[in-house]
Formats: sequence, C-alpha cells, structure tokens
Amino acid sequence: MIKDVFKKTTPIEKRFEKMDKLMKPFLKKYKKLVIVHAVHDLKTFQKILDDKKLKLPSKHDTGKKSKYMERLLELDNSIFYTVGFVYACAYEFNYNLIFNLEFLKKTEYYKNSIAYKIYQKIARYWYDHDREYLEKLANKNKTCREVIDKYLNEKYKGKKLKLLDFWKIEKEFFKAIMDYPNKRYLIKIAKRIQNHLQMKYPYSIRYVKDHYNSGRVPEVIGKEDNNLIDNPYFLGFYIKGKIPKTLIDKIKKNYKDKILFDGKKIEEIE
Repeated sequence: MIKDVFKKTTPIEKRFEKMDKLMKPFLKKYKKLVIVHAVHDLKTFQKILDDKKLKLPSKHDTGKKSKYMERLLELDNSIFYTVGFVYACAYEFNYNLIFNLEFLKKTEYYKNSIAYKIYQKIARYWYDHDREYLEKLANKNKTCREVIDKYLNEKYKGKKLKLLDFWKIEKEFFKAIMDYPNKRYLIKIAKRIQNHLQMKYPYSIRYVKDHYNSGRVPEVIGKEDNNLIDNPYFLGFYIKGKIPKTLIDKIKKNYKDKILFDGKKIEEIE
C-alpha cells in the first residue's frame, strides 16, 4: 500500500544534508549532477534488472505518492525521476538507478515537486480565504488533523505554512478539492502551477546546475519505457546497505559496463 511505501521519512533538513553528501562523489568524478530513479523494495528492483527496463505504470502495479493529482494532471502513466538522491534520503528507498544529467533531453523537467506545490498552494488558499473549510479537512480523521496541525504550526526556515505531508492524506485532500463549491478555480490553480514549473531543454539543464542547492525538489518525468541496455544516459546503480549475492551476480552478469555506488565510492562493475 502507498502509505507503507512512504511511511518512513527523514526530517527535511537532514534530507538535504544527505543528498549533498551522496552527490559529491559524482560531482568529483563526472563534474555533473545525476538523475535518479528510486525503488523501494528488492522484489521490484530485481524485476527491473530482469526486464532490463523501467516500465510505465500502466504495465505494472506499484504504489504512487500522489496518484489522484497525477491523474488530474495526466501524469499518472509516467516514470518519475529526480535530480539527486531525493527518495533515497527522504524515504529510505534502497535501490536506485542513476542517469547522466543529459537524460533531460528525453524527459520533462519540473523545477519543483508538482503535487507538493499544488497541494501547498490550495491549502494556503483555504487558509487565506476559507479557514473553516481547511478545518473541516483537518477534522476528517486523526492523520488529517496531524498533517494540517503540522502545516499550521511547525516552522521551516523560520516560517509556518511550509511543511505539508499531503501524501499521508491525499485521498481526503483531493476529495476536499473535488467537493469544494469553487473546485474549478482550484483546478485552474493546479494546471497553472504545472505549467509554471515545467522547463524545456536546454534551459532545464542550465537551471539545474544553477539551482541545485536551492532547497527545491525537482521532478523529471519520463513518458516512455526506459530500456536500460539501450539508454546511453544510464550510468548504473546506487544500492544502500549489504547487497545480496544473488543480486550482485545478476548485476555483474548484465551490467558490466556500468557503475555501482555504495554511498561513498563509485566503482565500475566487473
């Protein structure tokens, strides 16, 4: 279930510290940032290795962080990547596929997390214009209360109304949007933010280089299956912790020309 996939989270300040630490070896070796696709469980990762490709969600059944908003924005049948090791650091996803930054040529780039910015903007709209409706969402259940209370009261960089764990209550949050009397306006907000965040190549690659340490969490979206063997931008793997022998044997057999990163050292697969 999706709530299990994203259950374990790291405090936001620690995430960026860990991300910077993991990125340093790549900046040193390649003089470039990298794009990453993260996988939360060994079984799914092994399937990717066997298929030698990342498949679009319509071809398999895995959890999504924001399936309702993705559907509204017509992004639900997409493969999500990030610049850097966002999911490895934020949600402890242990299995990661690494791509050269030039992979932006073949994907869509968004300057920040699309769903996060949309839900945050809508929550702020209710806070400014319809506090009673926001409170109604908070009172749906215990988790909704915790998420909205955190949003209202906890500070990030000295400011409130910044931290919104929308994925914990997305079903209730999205229903609140659809049930809102002026839902058309909220949907316009969502579409406007999506358009605002998107950036075309080559401007995207310049933007990434200039804003990597800005505290944003960019999203890179692929609309096609990603064949790892034929993808010239595929670099290799970052696997956290001890690697099972069956897994390392599989990697050595099929991905000899790639790299294996353990969080500290980048080594070629032999």
